[in-house]
Amino acid sequence: MLNRLPTPIGEAMFAMPVARALQVAQRTGMLAALAEDARDPGELAEHLGLQAKATELVLDVIASLGHVEIRADGRYAMSDRARRWLDPGSEHYLGDFLADTAEYWAWWQGLEDLVRDGRHVELHNRAADDPYWRSYIQGQYQVARLSSAEVARAVPLPRAAHSLLDVAGAHGEFSMALCRRHPGLRATIVDLPGSARIGREIVSGAGMDDRVRHLEGDMFEVDFEGHHDGALCFNIVHHLTPERARELFARIRAALRPGSPLCVLDLYDRPEGQKPDSGSILGLFFHLTSGADTYTVEQVSRWLEESGFAHPSRHTFRTLPSLAMISAQAI
Repeated sequence: MLNRLPTPIGEAMFAMPVARALQVAQRTGMLAALAEDARDPGELAEHLGLQAKATELVLDVIASLGHVEIRADGRYAMSDRARRWLDPGSEHYLGDFLADTAEYWAWWQGLEDLVRDGRHVELHNRAADDPYWRSYIQGQYQVARLSSAEVARAVPLPRAAHSLLDVAGAHGEFSMALCRRHPGLRATIVDLPGSARIGREIVSGAGMDDRVRHLEGDMFEVDFEGHHDGALCFNIVHHLTPERARELFARIRAALRPGSPLCVLDLYDRPEGQKPDSGSILGLFFHLTSGADTYTVEQVSRWLEESGFAHPSRHTFRTLPSLAMISAQAI
């Protein structure tokens, strides 16, 4: 019967429990425990202090996706294909990001308010000691590790660059990747106190706190401190109105040496006439969580030119198929 449901009904019914099962399995420690060893559902539940029947049913949902497998003796184990992303011992581990997506649950409940009344969710007004910052920034760091080396190769820093400005750089992975690539480079990351607090821990854990530092403050108010040889503005424009984006670009321009690049990495809106694709989901998500929008490459390039930059060019990445980077030179 279930496979005969109309497609929209099936999508609404089954997307929610599948997503929630994955989130709960991560947040309760099921996935980490199964990465260590195969376990009987009852044994796993007792080990983690969970309810046995619900634990088994959650595992069955995850098994239907191929992330968990059931062995001949009835024990459950993490599948080989899932270990790359869900085994805490993997260098590609994304477990904290998966756990953080549980926060989205409450945000999406506000979608009807957005559509009816224009009320959006505000993500960045939390206290500096809010536990959410750790979940959020650690998860973003794990995702950034997958692409940072490729992105760093595309950032057109001068060979002798010694100072990088990273606006809203949070976890610092992109700054660290550029410092690894340019031995004489040091980076200054500007971000909110809660984000900077976790970012410092990540940078210190990577052994790079002598070259990457965090400067706390609002990016529209803090002093960017001097003349830098390049700047990053990653995954922030979709939170801004066009007026605020131009204002930010102009502030960054004032802190750069002439000829230095500003690189703007983001999800860009599809060109006019192109059919909607999976990027439309992120576009809706950004509008829900900021009230702003995704913009086209042409729009952002024009704002850069209006803010004191020249020769904007677009770069795409194998490891970031949904995003692109615009780089432009300070005049």
